[in-house]
Amino acid sequence: MKKKLLITGISGLLGSNLAYMFRDKYEITGWYNLHRVFIPGVNSFKIDITDRKSVKDALFDYKPDIILHCASLTNIDYCENNKEEARTVNIDGTRNILSAYRKQDTKIVFISTDAVFDGKSGDYTEDDPVSPCNYYGLTKCEVENALKEHKNQITVRTNIFGWNIQNKDSLAEWVLNNLQRGCSINGFNDAIFSSIYTVEFARIMNRMLDKNLIGTFNLASRTSLTKYEFAMLIAEIFNKNKALIKPMSIDDYPFSAKRGKNLSVNTQKLSDALGENLPSIEECVKLFFKDYQSGLCDEIKRCYYSPAWHPSLDVIGYGRQSIDEADIDAVDKVLKSSNLTQGRKIEEFEKALCGYTGAKYAVAVSSGTAALHIACLSAGLKKGDEFITSPNTFVASANCGVYCRARPVFADIREDTYNVDPKEIEKRITPKTKTIIPVHFAGQICDMEEIRNIILEKQAEYKEKIFIIEDASHALGSTYKGSKAGSCIYSDMTVMSFHPVKHITTGEGGVVFTNDEKLYKKLRLLRTHGITNNEEDLIFKEQAYSSNSLNPWYYEQQALGFNYRITDIQCALGISQLEKVDYFLRRRRRIAEIYNNAFSNNKFIATPFESTDCFTNWHLYVLQIDFDAFGKDRAYIMKRLRDKGIITQVHYIPVHTQPFYRTHFGTNWGDCPRAEAYYRRCLSIPIFPAMNNEDINKVVNSLLEILLK
Repeated sequence: MKKKLLITGISGLLGSNLAYMFRDKYEITGWYNLHRVFIPGVNSFKIDITDRKSVKDALFDYKPDIILHCASLTNIDYCENNKEEARTVNIDGTRNILSAYRKQDTKIVFISTDAVFDGKSGDYTEDDPVSPCNYYGLTKCEVENALKEHKNQITVRTNIFGWNIQNKDSLAEWVLNNLQRGCSINGFNDAIFSSIYTVEFARIMNRMLDKNLIGTFNLASRTSLTKYEFAMLIAEIFNKNKALIKPMSIDDYPFSAKRGKNLSVNTQKLSDALGENLPSIEECVKLFFKDYQSGLCDEIKRCYYSPAWHPSLDVIGYGRQSIDEADIDAVDKVLKSSNLTQGRKIEEFEKALCGYTGAKYAVAVSSGTAALHIACLSAGLKKGDEFITSPNTFVASANCGVYCRARPVFADIREDTYNVDPKEIEKRITPKTKTIIPVHFAGQICDMEEIRNIILEKQAEYKEKIFIIEDASHALGSTYKGSKAGSCIYSDMTVMSFHPVKHITTGEGGVVFTNDEKLYKKLRLLRTHGITNNEEDLIFKEQAYSSNSLNPWYYEQQALGFNYRITDIQCALGISQLEKVDYFLRRRRRIAEIYNNAFSNNKFIATPFESTDCFTNWHLYVLQIDFDAFGKDRAYIMKRLRDKGIITQVHYIPVHTQPFYRTHFGTNWGDCPRAEAYYRRCLSIPIFPAMNNEDINKVVNSLLEILLK
């Protein structure tokens, strides 16, 4: 029979990694407090370790053979500023575990820290006196002293990096993710540590448990680096731009808590006990990279979002939603509440969206199409006006202007990004042009700075306002020149969609962002029948009041609006989804990276281009295939892939070639030759966060098999 292993803090970086690595060897129960996890083969329960009775009852029921105590507040500055909470969790929580289960043959492993040392000399051994310079280190010292009463215990002093199961970064992930985005970062050139990769930590801990070691050990890398050198090492191994990393003194950073400068530790005691050298920090970073390549990082992170281990899909669509139990719980709570619509969740969702994008205002509506429509209406688009958009988009990007009885004008795309070409927009602007609707195709943001500059020049020339409405339905999470899609830095309004194939979903739904208060009020009015009961916006105030107070029933229809309301049910789902948006972004980029490596050398295929100005979310992954050179048409490949359970799609048939636009506006083939040439060769293959590595390999191998025969 397997030994029973309890891991506290299983939703943390170390706890989750240990559970993942040990799940086949032990019967594992994990405790979390705020963040539920779903690790295959592991039973997870919500237990607050500061609640003595809950701890006592749970330990009595489970009776573990080993307790790996990882639960802790580890944010050093937070502990410094919230000392009472830090003491309650880090010290009292541990005492609750020790007092609740005093079975002496139970092994207790306590995860301590290198912060128990003052950092003045470095190369600390287990026998060196402890002298923490911050409150976090002090809490760990106090627990170490309390554990001395328990004979069968291991205290591990460490510093770790790895793949965090939650939507936050370990130091190594923070370095990597910023370098991937092309963002400049600072690395402390006078802060030394001996950080160890969590997977190696788990391997060594496994040996320590097998050898039944007891006592205090430094479990870290046998070598040390400054944090600047560590960041440079990651850049070198991951082939990223080292010039983005700038050296900085830790003294120049405004930390709340003091840090020790040299927290390197000596691992000889543990090496002697195990009969092996511990890994160097350089070896750890190489293993970190290897696990990134193999997809282990993605499998670990998936455990935070899936209600169960995700099996390979029988049919792999080009896109689909990623729903977990947290999403279901969020919706369930609204279904059991008094407000299914027109409640507080709408405003909560809008605030969360503004917080993520940086926009000042957000108006959530029933669909992306509804969002486009009221954006055009708010811009005053009407009969006799013209608007310019891309032909390489879904028809809604053009329909929204036609709903306003304006005339669509299509500007051709760039050959590399497949986005609308600013120079083609410039050619088509006339005194009748009222609105520009650039579309961020596949998540890659258009050349918005150039588009804005063109519009500013034309406005000055024609003495008329030309509105810019970004169609960012594909682009949630993408950035352009450091600004997130939706920020409206280069536009009057930005529209997004939350359809199930989009980056996050509300089932159906959409939003308009703006930084203009007047536009915001128009958008809100148009969303709900043109009706308002907002006191400051009322027109006929003499009818609105009785005895100097606003009549509670009073409202005014001030415009011909629409029922474009979104529900609280949808917004609850959207709020839950938005918490995972950065994970979805990283997962899509990881899949795109695998595809790029797999297809880049195939003579029939051109992989998609990513502008250096843009960090795209890869909403779509579109290949350009030379069907003529291959000798088979697109339908042949799509049918062959469908037979293998892989659904592909074409994004898009150029809008100006659609019968409606040809009939009513005189557009035709030949109007946008670059968009038409793109259309003849494009094929969207599956990309969505719920794909596991088997799904990805199936897509790659199936397509290459077809193209190589």
